[in-house]
Amino acid sequence: EAESGGLQRSSGGLTSRLGQGLDRANRPVAADSVAVFRIGFGLLVAFSSVRFLAKGWVGSLYLDPPSHLTYRGFGWVEPLPAPFMYGLVALLGALGLAMAAGYRYRLATLAFVVGFTYTELIEASLYLNHYWFVTLAAVLLLVLPVHHHWSFDARVGRVPRSSVVAAWVVWVLRAQLAVVYVFAGLAKLNTDWLLRAEPMSTWLRDRTDTVLVGSLLELPATAYVASWSGAVFDCTVVAFLLWSKTRKWAYGALVVFHLTTGLLFQIGVFPWVMIVCSAVFFAPTWPSDAAHRLLVRSGARGSQRAASTGVGPPRTPRATVLFLCLLAMLQLVLPLRHYSYDGNVRWTEEGYYLSWRVMLTEKAGFVTYLVTDPAAAHTWEASPELVLEDWQHNHAATRPDLVQATAHLLAEYYERLGVPNVEVRAEAWVTMNGRPAQLLIDPSLDLAAFGRGEMPDGWIVPLASD
Repeated sequence: EAESGGLQRSSGGLTSRLGQGLDRANRPVAADSVAVFRIGFGLLVAFSSVRFLAKGWVGSLYLDPPSHLTYRGFGWVEPLPAPFMYGLVALLGALGLAMAAGYRYRLATLAFVVGFTYTELIEASLYLNHYWFVTLAAVLLLVLPVHHHWSFDARVGRVPRSSVVAAWVVWVLRAQLAVVYVFAGLAKLNTDWLLRAEPMSTWLRDRTDTVLVGSLLELPATAYVASWSGAVFDCTVVAFLLWSKTRKWAYGALVVFHLTTGLLFQIGVFPWVMIVCSAVFFAPTWPSDAAHRLLVRSGARGSQRAASTGVGPPRTPRATVLFLCLLAMLQLVLPLRHYSYDGNVRWTEEGYYLSWRVMLTEKAGFVTYLVTDPAAAHTWEASPELVLEDWQHNHAATRPDLVQATAHLLAEYYERLGVPNVEVRAEAWVTMNGRPAQLLIDPSLDLAAFGRGEMPDGWIVPLASD
């Protein structure tokens, strides 16, 4: 009986703590920070679309290549005809503005998610973890109630106006950013990054012409400091952002970190996306607090903070909560799935996509494709330029799945010429993070005979130092 009573008290305590946790998760907090997250994200993706059009990338990356290197299972994805492809990228920019303004918000965000995902599936050689973050952030903005405050839809009564959201909404956005930093940090805990300062050494040596700091970049110590600093930053910045006493200093370090990497490595608008989105770690009222301080300092009248207006936190369907739980589980599994494969993931790239392995590898290589017609017993060398642009081949030359994809494209090319069932072999020599070049692909195997969905890829030659 005593034991039974103890179990009941323990169960009751657990239930009580669970209830308190749910109460804290559902308590109303200011919707200011999530509204700024939405506005900043929308403006940045709109700017990115304008930049994409201005640089002529729609034509050079989507329309000009004779073929595209697609992801496994997405070989059916093809670019739209020229006018529609340009229109789609322009539309993505307009949808970003609609998201920022909160205009027809759900429809605009859904259209952006579909359109952006489609453009990313066209060409696998353009993959960046940054684009995966944009996709995930857009999905979260689609399902979270972040458009009831500072939005056109709320202003005209299309959705109930509310200046508060449930606390868990803020934490979901923080958790998404935490996933990026934590897994990027954990991925840096390898011997190349920490003990050899690679690929940082290679990259910095190529940037010694940088104004003011060029002479420092060629020093070996600089690469080690940069590598270790990057690992420490990624592994700890979330903890420091969550602690109120260190938050402003951590955010300052975050701004410096992203501006520095953006300047050195030319990675587009991604540094700005992370700078803007990471502001959600501050108190939910930070935008109003900042505006209030500016008004007070300027001596403007009416500097009192606006009171909370509207109804309570918008209700969230249970299906949305279930979806968010499944998405969270997926994001914990995807970055770790490479452990189910043999070999070094930075070499084989099995389990590389969607895993936050950010800027960990510098590869260079050259591939020779040999095509054999079994019927004629004839073998010849085939140039990848028959099916790819130079930039596609340069990206594909160091990535096993894209070498195989190129082999399939060559087999299809010769089939269209009336030479069916050819065999395609690849002699791919690749160097990774300063190592001597070695074979990446078993040159004796016909890559065209392997289906692109077959995994693991037994035709990849293991890294010699593993």
